[in-house]
Amino acid sequence: YEAVPPSYVKMHSQYFREAGYYTSNRAKEDYQFRKAVTAWDDSSQSAHWRNRAPDQPFFSIFNFVITHESQVWAQADNPLLIPDDLAVPVPPYLPDTEIAVNDIRRVYSNIVAMDRQVGEVLAELEADGLLDDTIIFWFSDHGGPLPRQKRLLYDSGMRLPMIIRFPDRWRAGELDDQLISFVDFLSTALSLAGIQPPDYVDGRAFAGQFVDGAARGYVHGAADRFDTEYDTIRAVRDNRFKYLRNFQPDRPYYLPLSYREQMPIMQELLRLRDSGQLTPEQAQWFRARKEVEELFDTARDPHELNNLAQDPRYRDKLLEMREELARWMTAIDDPGAMPEQELIEQMWPEMVQPTTAEPTISRQGNLISLASDTEGANLGYQILASDDEPGQTWQVYLEPLKLMAGQRLIVIAHRLGYQPSATVVVEAR
Repeated sequence: YEAVPPSYVKMHSQYFREAGYYTSNRAKEDYQFRKAVTAWDDSSQSAHWRNRAPDQPFFSIFNFVITHESQVWAQADNPLLIPDDLAVPVPPYLPDTEIAVNDIRRVYSNIVAMDRQVGEVLAELEADGLLDDTIIFWFSDHGGPLPRQKRLLYDSGMRLPMIIRFPDRWRAGELDDQLISFVDFLSTALSLAGIQPPDYVDGRAFAGQFVDGAARGYVHGAADRFDTEYDTIRAVRDNRFKYLRNFQPDRPYYLPLSYREQMPIMQELLRLRDSGQLTPEQAQWFRARKEVEELFDTARDPHELNNLAQDPRYRDKLLEMREELARWMTAIDDPGAMPEQELIEQMWPEMVQPTTAEPTISRQGNLISLASDTEGANLGYQILASDDEPGQTWQVYLEPLKLMAGQRLIVIAHRLGYQPSATVVVEAR
């Protein structure tokens, strides 16, 4: 099924398009709904800022999959790009065995490959004379790809690296320790482009024309279903402490995922578990039940292995973090307690995906106006010569259109989470 966001929500790239930017995405589209037809100028494996009109500003995303979890095993037969015997750090929750260390080395090797791919994009910017006029964000989409990292709300899964490169070497070499959340990226990117962020978003702009001077006191996290396995975990973190609330404590920490179990290091963990050879730190993840509350001092315990929730010395911090989590869950109207089937039926009545109403066309003189009876529908159009076939790119409708003799107008409406409408054809008069 496709999730159905509120009617006022638009994809972030569309805000850039409406401001005159060329937008491209190469090429991940895991939005939990089909991208709006008006979201991108190009979202494909060939998407690139070089396809824009001359001197048009651009917003471009490049996804580098070489460091994805799957590449730990997919690259296993390829030579390492680091020394075969490189000493690599092994976190205490992972085994320090040959099989495990080989996978950790593979992660570092994949990072080297990714670094080279990023370098190629930077070289293209430089070749185009754009490097010193472009703001570059580089970041991962979650923490590490290894077991007890991705999918979990410990720092190993939530905390991630980020580098921002500004023109003119502004703040070059600085380390910024403010708390930043992914929800801040939309507001910040728009703010840096001089575009007013919409007022419905949860994030704050931490740079640019519309910067929010109030620094974050907390960041938050949520984990629910992963493939066929269900859980409900929420987290809040300040600059030092992490609090987790496990709403299904009867579920174990470790949930079997066949995809992850293709990884040799995961197979090694399971072998050691079954043979009773795990260390106490490694065994924590395989406990049959979770603690209802977890509290960690990440300065003293960066791997979050020593739960302080029952320690009376941290009672005040526990109450503070518990209260902040409750405030946040109320503020976002957290649906985590709702069964997924019920949530789906709210969005898709009788389990039928809604369809966006066809655009309505009105003419006033030589101007053509478009509308849709579906609240929140995005309107896209193409103006073509009478014998041209429609292309893949839909322009965002913002104001009445004018057709010249021999042209025709193709129109479509699409609300996020809905089926797109049928297209409507308008001929010039």
